[in-house]
Amino acid sequence: MNVAVKQPPAGNSVWAMPQSKPAGCSDDVLSRWNAATDELRKLALEKGWSKSEVARRADLAVGTFSGWYDGTYKGRYDTNTAKIENFLAGFQAANAATAALPDDPGFVQTSIARSLFETFTYAQALPTMGVAIIGAGLGKTMAAEEFAATRPHVYHVTLSPSVCTPHKINVEIADALGINSRDSNSLRAKIIATLKHSGFSSLLIIDEAQNLDADCINELRYYHDKAKCGLVLLGNNEGKIPYKSSPQLHRRRGRSLQIMQPDPADAEMLLNAWKVKDPEVRRVAALVASKQGHFGSMTETLKSAAMVARGNGRAITADDIRDGYFLRGDGDLKEGK
Repeated sequence: MNVAVKQPPAGNSVWAMPQSKPAGCSDDVLSRWNAATDELRKLALEKGWSKSEVARRADLAVGTFSGWYDGTYKGRYDTNTAKIENFLAGFQAANAATAALPDDPGFVQTSIARSLFETFTYAQALPTMGVAIIGAGLGKTMAAEEFAATRPHVYHVTLSPSVCTPHKINVEIADALGINSRDSNSLRAKIIATLKHSGFSSLLIIDEAQNLDADCINELRYYHDKAKCGLVLLGNNEGKIPYKSSPQLHRRRGRSLQIMQPDPADAEMLLNAWKVKDPEVRRVAALVASKQGHFGSMTETLKSAAMVARGNGRAITADDIRDGYFLRGDGDLKEGK
């Protein structure tokens, strides 16, 4: 007697149909297992996920998940099926939520971004040191990321408040340069060797530079001097700005940029990129951009407003912008400054 054997889907044997059915399960658990494996297989094939990736997302051990999916697992199917059901429900809910969001336009070349690009280009070309102080929410980090992604020999390092010693600075720089930071004895020499380029200098952009102290600034100055690379210290107006008038930088600084308030034309450009057309929605969104957090706050408010509008089954309105602003914890949106 010939027995037909189910064949795996062409091109992806990992997600073949389960070859066995769980033994000793109630009809209810077996029905849930069938439904869960079917839905999961379709989703995994659509997303290109491996079994290990699904196991990680569902918070299951890989071996447990593989046995559960194949129907060969010797443990409890009810609890593990419930985990997969919870994962699927959570994924679908998150997917529905993100579907409500407008398409993110990504990087937009605002006037502030252009000014930063000019500063970066100048510092790399000479090479020299630059200081850029940009208000929070005006897009400094996105501009630095875009410049580093589209120019050769540019390295973008973002600091955290805890990175306040020369050694920690060196580890952060080494990671950005792809250097093994375990060998601390030769770390500085390796960083200098990587930053040195004949014919075209490197550029080191240090983001969140308001977290630097005098010793860290001196360490960065050392790399500028020894590697002959460009260096831009990029920070905002939060807390102290020790690098603005640092004596170590004063004679070496070739370019300084300070922008603390948004350009209204930039807000209009960003709203165009987000494809916001309603005049009143644009007016209220631009009002958000004039508040604390500026363009970053406007972007998050647009996303929040899109969720509110979707919940009501309609396009975004000006009131949705106000509601989105409130839901972010910023209180009532008041006209004026």
